[in-house]
Amino acid sequence: MTIHHPWFGTDELPPPARIGPEELRRTFVHAMRDVGFDGGQVATRPLTVPAASAAELYSASARLLALLRKALLAAGPGRAERMAALAVDETLHPLFTDDFTEERHCACMARPDAVIGPDGPRFLEVNVGGAVGGAVHTHVLTRTWRRLHADGGRVPFRGHSLFAERRRLFEAVCAELGAERGVALLGTVRDLPGVQGTRYFDLEVEHLRRHGFAAEFFEPEDLHHGHGPDGRFRYPVGLRHFTVAEWRHHGIDLAPVRRALDSGCLLLAPQTAYLVSNKKVLGWVSERRPWMTGAEREFVHRYLPWTRVTGDRAVVWRGRRYGLGELLLRRRESFVLKKAVGMCGDGVLLGPFTDPAVWADAVGRAVREEDSVAQEYVEPGRCASGLTDGTEAGTRSTTIAPLLGPYIVAGRPAGCLVRYFASGESGIVSMYGHGALINVLVGS
Repeated sequence: MTIHHPWFGTDELPPPARIGPEELRRTFVHAMRDVGFDGGQVATRPLTVPAASAAELYSASARLLALLRKALLAAGPGRAERMAALAVDETLHPLFTDDFTEERHCACMARPDAVIGPDGPRFLEVNVGGAVGGAVHTHVLTRTWRRLHADGGRVPFRGHSLFAERRRLFEAVCAELGAERGVALLGTVRDLPGVQGTRYFDLEVEHLRRHGFAAEFFEPEDLHHGHGPDGRFRYPVGLRHFTVAEWRHHGIDLAPVRRALDSGCLLLAPQTAYLVSNKKVLGWVSERRPWMTGAEREFVHRYLPWTRVTGDRAVVWRGRRYGLGELLLRRRESFVLKKAVGMCGDGVLLGPFTDPAVWADAVGRAVREEDSVAQEYVEPGRCASGLTDGTEAGTRSTTIAPLLGPYIVAGRPAGCLVRYFASGESGIVSMYGHGALINVLVGS
């Protein structure tokens, strides 16, 4: 018998009243049209947890993000020293602005990935920046659940609006700049598997316009239309919906982006955000830095699994000293290997589920190249869920092992993505590929 983790609570929100499985599925397929959503199976309710659990998840996320920012900035006085400390490819970071802007806004938005371990949330990594996947999905799913569960205007849970939190951030930044409220969304449909139109971006453009912003979406080839007759960029703030690596893979020229930056557009999150998200910074924090306070060390012990930057080095694990390579080979089932820079589950090996020969090769390479982190494996806690394929026969209760993605914008809660396998198995869960379903977490 599967035991459901107490962190998730015991009160299950009933499915929306007066709506059958076919209409429920159809509602979500329509709401999520053209944003990258399978819809073969949908949840019958949001993942609802006690208010105290939701508050803990968000507060720990914000605190961890601030600690990672602190660790990166302490690694060197400027961007060159910080990149050297991380041994990153400088060519993947060509869009820096001035140091004040970079340091001020580098942690303005993020989505950690967490599972519920034996004692509560354990953070596996922190994705920092505006290009983090699932943001639009989270906003639309939360909004749809709120509408379906509204009873006389009252909603029986609290779900944060990601678009509203980003709007507040943009408003504050525009005020700080002394500029009219205006936001350019910069991205490309080429980054969205199976998506043809621009609705993924248009939804946020429409939200901003409804709240008094000038807003426009630009594909990179159209970015020149954002400049006014005087050469200045017409929007003071931009939402950076891309990574340099992805756009280089697509063969996209970054020169128009550089021109927009140089012409007065502040892209959020700035380039330094992608240094904060480097998993080596998580390893530094896990191993403790000399400047960390007792409270910071206790926080790390409570919320981070043991994480170390790979290399030919000695480590202490569970009170004993090992060579890192030796430890990973001897205790494969206890560890995960991750590339320091990566996304969508690429470059991740879960030791318990990896062939020993494949694991040994990966450990040898990671120790030689020092481009990865080793992290203690955390088996996710389980909880109850409901699924439907739109038929009565295909509607069922199930147990899942969710990966939680709480969004933090300007230090505030901004919604929480949930990814999971319908089978209840754990494994590599990603927004795109690997067969995962998505939902959102809300507080009761």
